[in-house]
Amino acid sequence: MHIRRLILEPLDNNCYIINNNDEAIIVDPSAEENKIEEYLKSNNLKLKAILITHYHFDHIGALDYFKQKYEVPVYDYKTIGKYKEANLKFKVIPTKGHSVDSVSFYFEDTLDMFVGDFIFCGSIGRMDLEGGDEEEMSYSLELLKTFDKKTKLYPGHGALTTLENELLNNPYLC
Repeated sequence: MHIRRLILEPLDNNCYIINNNDEAIIVDPSAEENKIEEYLKSNNLKLKAILITHYHFDHIGALDYFKQKYEVPVYDYKTIGKYKEANLKFKVIPTKGHSVDSVSFYFEDTLDMFVGDFIFCGSIGRMDLEGGDEEEMSYSLELLKTFDKKTKLYPGHGALTTLENELLNNPYLC
């Protein structure tokens, strides 16, 4: 499994392309579909699925383009459960708080979790936007603490972090 981060508009969003051999999964195709498409083509990757951590505008700008062009499944808050795409197993886990439709995608075999705007390096997602909820965020943070400490967290903006780092340094998890 290889993970590539593309920083895209409109708000320096992290779009991730996960590939396993020649098959790929896109996480949060924010915008600039040409850059995502270029990466897929230059690496001879076949798109197999799209993962959406939540439906705020800055995370889904290129979603319709890829859905229409490739006709692949989209996993989101409506698809909580266990799945396998591109020969990779993952779980869709509700992590509400930033928004009512926030989910994280956990690849247990490799300890990778794509968290959208739920948690960031040293912080958490805003809860003052429509659908934000402090009580739900508190529940989601408690749930996060139950995962393997070596889990790598891939946020929707900013730098990669680990659960271990967040448990030691994030004031919302300490």
